[in-house]
Amino acid sequence: MIHRLHLWAASIVIAAALVSPAHAAWRLATTDAPVTVVRGANVTSAAAGETLRDGDLLESGEGVAHLQDEHGTLAALGPQTRAMLTADAHVALLSGWLKIAAACATAPCPQVRAETESGALDVGSNAAAIVAAPANTQTVSVFSETGAQTFAAQPPVSIASGRFASIDSRGHVQLSARPTDAFLTNMPLAFRDALQPLALAFAKPARVAPPSRAVTYDDIAPWLDSKLPARKTFPARFRSRLADRAFRHDVQAHLNTLPDWRALLYPPERHGVPDVRNVRNVRYP
Repeated sequence: MIHRLHLWAASIVIAAALVSPAHAAWRLATTDAPVTVVRGANVTSAAAGETLRDGDLLESGEGVAHLQDEHGTLAALGPQTRAMLTADAHVALLSGWLKIAAACATAPCPQVRAETESGALDVGSNAAAIVAAPANTQTVSVFSETGAQTFAAQPPVSIASGRFASIDSRGHVQLSARPTDAFLTNMPLAFRDALQPLALAFAKPARVAPPSRAVTYDDIAPWLDSKLPARKTFPARFRSRLADRAFRHDVQAHLNTLPDWRALLYPPERHGVPDVRNVRNVRYP
């Protein structure tokens, strides 16, 4: 009887996990072109109106993509931008341009955060910020468009409305009264306009594009050797791809920058556990 109760309880938990959203209902509100999505260990694409999930690695094309979650958090990805959706109202920016606004419509409101390789930026209540992380550079730039933002340094640094911050790879912040000319020149034109919420029907399930192919090493290489906190989750997430000879070869070739994969490629011996591959060679009296 107890055994049956345990099975019944387990089935309820599994069923709830299957029907509950994996993320706080992020939706790709509008986009100039389909967005490439690494979901789980597969590569697919998303069009306007589709649901996005916790852990999705997004890569925009030539245009701008606008995201919105059920709390009212707004975000826009500039062209050629790599970003990841993590916990509620958190977006990790690997490279490119991100505009993010904490426009909470339903309480309780989560802390809106933009994570970068230089550190995390907490967006203030009803505030908006523009974050630039150019590829192959060590500096992240932040413009506080409205409200005050807080950069998680020691001690934390407040970036007041209208102020500009340049953050190096060690998390050191340099504040300025206005954005640099280079920042303004390279900023996507669409980022000059305030982010506006759209009337999205979150209660209705959106069409989800099926996975198109298994992820390759080149698809995720910039993520694997990044300094983002999410990097720690990637070995477990993409472990199954080590069965692919090409993927495994590429990981082995880059172990100097991927030390967290070494244990998966070369697991330590377990003392006292016989090697099952040699069991057939054991002779019994």
